[in-house]
Amino acid sequence: MKTLETQFGHSNQLNDDGSVIGIHDDLDLIRNYFTPAFMKKHTVFTCLDDFLQSAGFLVSTQQDFEQIPLSTMNAWVQQNSQYLDWTEIVAAAGDFYFDNQMKAIKFKYI
Repeated sequence: MKTLETQFGHSNQLNDDGSVIGIHDDLDLIRNYFTPAFMKKHTVFTCLDDFLQSAGFLVSTQQDFEQIPLSTMNAWVQQNSQYLDWTEIVAAAGDFYFDNQMKAIKFKYI
């Protein structure tokens, strides 16, 4: 796989056409999962926007979000949370969100 060295010393993986492999998650869904409670518990940030802005990512649209190089985000996640990469933190945020939704409706686990 081809790589591109960034100004921060990270290597971004490239698609066959030379474009940087970015994040392809739904931004609205990610905003729902990354609640302030999750962010405070698992990062030093209070919200997703602060997390992204501190990394230098200005995200206001889905397209902005998809332009974030996955390898750069993986490095940022690893430096600023207990998780190894973007996929792992998204899964944890989803689990956290689901658990809280179940608690809110007083769902009892079997």
